[in-house]
Amino acid sequence: MSKRLIAGLPVLLLLGCADTSDRYRDNHQLELPPELPIEHTHVQPALAADDLSPRAAKSSLLAELMDFSDGDKPRLTLKTRPDRAWEMVVVALKIGNVEVLDKNRQENRIQVRFDPDSAGREPTLLDAFFNNAYDEADYNITLREEASGVMVNAELGKTDGGQSGEDGSAELLRLLHKTIDEKIIHHQPKPNEYD
Repeated sequence: MSKRLIAGLPVLLLLGCADTSDRYRDNHQLELPPELPIEHTHVQPALAADDLSPRAAKSSLLAELMDFSDGDKPRLTLKTRPDRAWEMVVVALKIGNVEVLDKNRQENRIQVRFDPDSAGREPTLLDAFFNNAYDEADYNITLREEASGVMVNAELGKTDGGQSGEDGSAELLRLLHKTIDEKIIHHQPKPNEYD
């Protein structure tokens, strides 16, 4: 009898603690959070129904996130927080098949190996013969915060031979711009891409 009592005592204790009432469902005395107004700082212009231009199709809230001026020395500015700009550049390098050699977040510097002739695609055997204007080289990508946003800059490091070759830093910035624009900002998922 005492063994049954000793074995049954924890069971009785657990049953006594198991309260099945809805004492936690009564929340009418709890304080409600304040209702905060949602402020939209960027007003999206309304598109006309007959405006089917490619520019209209690409317009989104993220469309004003990047500024790119092309010329002799392209300039790429990301109008976002520095940590978000860092992530965008790292993802663009991964999508563009650019080999990352070193990343230093404190200095906002990324060292990559890039062949401007392949421009973000896997090089083929034909590229070695017909499309070899640049040597594969190391480039330093730096991100610098400015008043207009985060400026992305690319500079030539060293080539395979050890000496400085043709500068393909403009091609690297163009690749970053194209990848961020098409694959990150205006990315249109394919059907069943995320299934």
